[in-house]
Amino acid sequence: MPGQRADVKELKARLDIVSIISRYVTLIKSGSGFKGKCPFHKDDTPSMTVSAEKGLWHCFGCGEGGDVIGFVMQIERLSFLEAVRRLAEEVGMSFDTAEDGARDELRSLMADVANAFSNNLRSDAGEKARDYLLNRGYPESCWMTYGLGYALPGWDNVKRTFSRHGEAILLKLGLLVQGDKGTYDRFRDRTIFPILDLSGRPVGFGGRTFEGEPKYLNSSQTPLFDKGRLVYGISWARERMSQTRTAVLVEGYTDVLSLHQADITNAVGSMGTSLTQGQAELLKRFVDEVVIAYDQDAAGSAASLKGMQILRNIGLGVRVAQLPVGEDPDGFVRNQGSEAMQEILDAALPFHEFFIESLKARHDVTTIRGKEQLLEDAREFYRSVRSSALREEIERQIADLVDLSVESVRRELPRRPHPRDDESPPQVIAEHWGIEEHLLALVLRGEITWDAIELHVLPEDFSEANQPIAQRLAAGLSDLSELMSELDEEGARRASFYALAPLEIDVERTIEDAKRRMGHLPAIEKRLAIIDSEIAASGETEDWKRWEELMKEKADLRVASIRAMDAKRRGMHEQQSEEERSESEAS
Repeated sequence: MPGQRADVKELKARLDIVSIISRYVTLIKSGSGFKGKCPFHKDDTPSMTVSAEKGLWHCFGCGEGGDVIGFVMQIERLSFLEAVRRLAEEVGMSFDTAEDGARDELRSLMADVANAFSNNLRSDAGEKARDYLLNRGYPESCWMTYGLGYALPGWDNVKRTFSRHGEAILLKLGLLVQGDKGTYDRFRDRTIFPILDLSGRPVGFGGRTFEGEPKYLNSSQTPLFDKGRLVYGISWARERMSQTRTAVLVEGYTDVLSLHQADITNAVGSMGTSLTQGQAELLKRFVDEVVIAYDQDAAGSAASLKGMQILRNIGLGVRVAQLPVGEDPDGFVRNQGSEAMQEILDAALPFHEFFIESLKARHDVTTIRGKEQLLEDAREFYRSVRSSALREEIERQIADLVDLSVESVRRELPRRPHPRDDESPPQVIAEHWGIEEHLLALVLRGEITWDAIELHVLPEDFSEANQPIAQRLAAGLSDLSELMSELDEEGARRASFYALAPLEIDVERTIEDAKRRMGHLPAIEKRLAIIDSEIAASGETEDWKRWEELMKEKADLRVASIRAMDAKRRGMHEQQSEEERSESEAS
């Protein structure tokens, strides 16, 4: 919604982030910014930094961060739109008042669309969706219970059926997508899983394709749907969760439905492994404990571990179910039954024990290098744990695992120190960043542009957690205010961290390291493919000046490609030599 993004950007330009945060936190001038005690965790000394220049805040104690809207959302427990409206009133802006008066209309339209999808499922055209649901163990009796449906093939079924409402409102609700040649339906030829709010009203949709990618497609963020503050199945699970004070957290729609079919009705879905603070706070309203039941690969991912930390740090007990390799909750409960699934849930490990087990599986602790990598892997997780008792337990178990003293492990896994009142946040915060974190930090701070690295690094070369930031920077979104508006809760935290953490690095060396170690060759090959098509086009139009320019660029890129391959080989050789030295030291 370009218009809304422009309004949000203007709003943030009018707001004084220091003044607003000062209503809740005593801020002290520190260098070019301010610092104060973070209100989102027990903070004995100031660990939160606020930058008026960048319009960002970040806590280097608990990892929370973002822009001024994100701060108000979190401290006042507001949705994005509620926070925006409250702040807009303060500066005399009228933010989307037409939407305020039409919220009931939006809900009514979403209900009508959900009903249309439901009718499609029962029509002749819905046969393959019906077959899919029946084969997955979802009989017709449950279709109405869960509001299941089907989006017809074609590009404009929703657009035509609900044309009387106008394209603007359909775009606003994420039902249409704006393309180069006009608008078209977001959901096409997919089995539909309506996403309901706490009151059981449809606010968004998830669609599963029969072939192709993406396998699952979710609604975009809309005035009704904020993925970061909702879990799938909450309206069905809330009563059982309140009774048992326990939630079973799974990843996808079918996982939730299969568990509910098996009478495990306190199951909800995170709609991906990147659990947000907003989702955790929603669960905390109903439960005291969360049992994570992802498949093994997803449970051990960095995003999943971060979600476990978020849950634990807001005071919830967290355990992790150990599903057999290759199984997910949906398949396991359908094949093995409810009792077997309940046994798996009952035997779930406390999350720190699961983390230790995952470290053991990932690293060879019989080598010096393996022990070093394990400690490096554990460091960020350990620093985010606030409980002293839990930190000591982690220290003891890791010490046993790597055959070191607890004191040695305690020195290797320092809890992130808090600065004194007359100090800036410690330099150690960025000490263990890798090349991709340094690159993002340099671009976000304006020290380099994405153009400086685009021939050497693709967004896909970044880790899953950093890709959303890299994708937006690669698309030319360099304005920090707009960038933060485009990111989800986790992305905003990371971006604020990279933009504000103390950092002293050699820019040229960082870029050279990126050329040498990251997957930069695909970027050169991608540009070469584009150039070849442009050369052919300029030849057809007899634009020989442009043809010569392109041929020169192609020759230069060929040289760059050869150099890149040589650098890649040198990097591999250096890594191999380093591993051989480590093995030699170990022996």
